[in-house]
Amino acid sequence: MKNWVETTYKMNIDEISTYNFPKNEYFGLKIIENNVKYEFIIKISSESKGLLCLGPGVIDQKTKSIPRFQRYRWKDDFEESVIYYFDPTLYLDPKLGACWCMGTKDDWYLEKISKIIEKIVYNGKIKNENILFYGTSMGGFVSAMLSTMIKGSSALVGNFQYSIFKVHAKKYLNDVKEVCFQNLDDKTLLEKYEYRFNLIKMFKKENYVPPIIYYVNANSKADILLQCIPFIKGLEKLDYSDNDVEIIIYHDQNGHQSRISYEEAYPLIQMVLKRKIYRYYNRSSFPDKRIEALSKENHTLKLELEKIKSQNNTQKKTKKNNNIIKKIKENLLFIKNL
Repeated sequence: MKNWVETTYKMNIDEISTYNFPKNEYFGLKIIENNVKYEFIIKISSESKGLLCLGPGVIDQKTKSIPRFQRYRWKDDFEESVIYYFDPTLYLDPKLGACWCMGTKDDWYLEKISKIIEKIVYNGKIKNENILFYGTSMGGFVSAMLSTMIKGSSALVGNFQYSIFKVHAKKYLNDVKEVCFQNLDDKTLLEKYEYRFNLIKMFKKENYVPPIIYYVNANSKADILLQCIPFIKGLEKLDYSDNDVEIIIYHDQNGHQSRISYEEAYPLIQMVLKRKIYRYYNRSSFPDKRIEALSKENHTLKLELEKIKSQNNTQKKTKKNNNIIKKIKENLLFIKNL
């Protein structure tokens, strides 16, 4: 970490929330949890309410030392708070290059990273709605997963993988299966851990879809055919959608590696952080179908309540009354939170 920042704080995860970190300057944070080293570079801004979280990219450990923080050269161009996080899965084996913060079968490192970020957010008094996770390709998958875990935050992802099993560079997937899951057979892997490999499965597990802006290159067949189209089909099969997933399709001759330079990415990140895209419009004035359905159900329940009141059996009447009233209140609460 000395190669990245002058000061690094080492502490337990429970100390983060109340620690007096410096403001408006970058510092390192190192957390040891279950003998795993989690490393971050952080700036907590007193000048902006926003937070940008930047994750890992592919690393060739033969030529690059770790930890490594992708896009660190961008750090001085954001007035917002910034968190860079490193994937400790890379420490498990030097042949690993892309790991999706997978960890081991018994310890999902990405989940622990989300808990640490939540404590940093609490410390900085940052609202979840002002958090943006940004990443492309592998980093896009990780960003969307973290946004699913940290409710209310948003993700901006480019040419990302919604499913690691559909990744076009199979070597990285095979290395993760070997090192992180001890070559567990695919059937067992999918039965026990598919939500760690597939964003749609994670949506179902959490019963939640985060706000996502997803830009994808029409000139990258692997991204369009293996990731984008199946992802859209997966969204269509969900019977709920808490937030919008906005998809931007562009054309670039650089294929999967397009739109990743600072000159191309920075303006888009700023537009999302400043809320100039995504939810830049007012919600439709037409009633939500779920609200209509629940309102009709409540009307029916109230009629049933009137009928029960006229019955003679007090014990049964009271029990039924309480159940109906409880259901009506649940419906009203659900409508209020839509």
